[in-house]
Amino acid sequence: MSQTNDNLTIPEIPKVSVTKMTFDILLQNIMNGTWKKGEKIPSENELKNSLKVSRHTIRSAIANLNMLGILETRRGDGNYVKETGVGLYIDFLVPFLMINKSNVSQIIEFRESIEISATHYAAIRADENDLKIIREKLLACDANQSDTLSYPTYDLEFHSAIASASKNDLLIQSLNVIKRYCFDAISDYFNEELAKEGADYHHEIYNALVRHDPVSATHFMSEHMRNILKRVST
Repeated sequence: MSQTNDNLTIPEIPKVSVTKMTFDILLQNIMNGTWKKGEKIPSENELKNSLKVSRHTIRSAIANLNMLGILETRRGDGNYVKETGVGLYIDFLVPFLMINKSNVSQIIEFRESIEISATHYAAIRADENDLKIIREKLLACDANQSDTLSYPTYDLEFHSAIASASKNDLLIQSLNVIKRYCFDAISDYFNEELAKEGADYHHEIYNALVRHDPVSATHFMSEHMRNILKRVST
């Protein structure tokens, strides 16, 4: 620690490695949209010259981005952006919660907050086409209640359709990432009874969306999530 003339204690500025700084710069260019999903980033030689660092530093930073699933290296071609946007941050967070099964309830609680917001805005913004898609997903859930292996997939498609109707890209991307982990998290607890209860909630939510009633829609979505949470917590 260092002291100022005013006797105010201030922390020393931490030393940051060149590789870490290079990684942060490359990640920032991906996250701010300079390099978009599916695009090829500048070559190692171009990055080396632009950032004034060694080729080894560039390769280390790229290797770390590859390991995180952000970049994809195509042999003989170059490095491409594989993932970007808010989904990336969620992807970092949710696997942390998935370290052990005791955190299943935390994932569902996190999902609940996203689902309620998405349902609220879907009730306000859903147009006829949105409602048609949601109804199709609803009927698919109804038709597959007894198939405990495939029902979770139809269930998540129903919830994704609601998120899409919210017209909020952050909510849509967040749910699209979360649902992958929720599928794995609740698979051990899933049965036909839970499917039946879920289908009943789906109908209540859908009817509220048709009425453009955000209060009722979010109420039933919250109850739906709490029912799942109760199931996996017992």
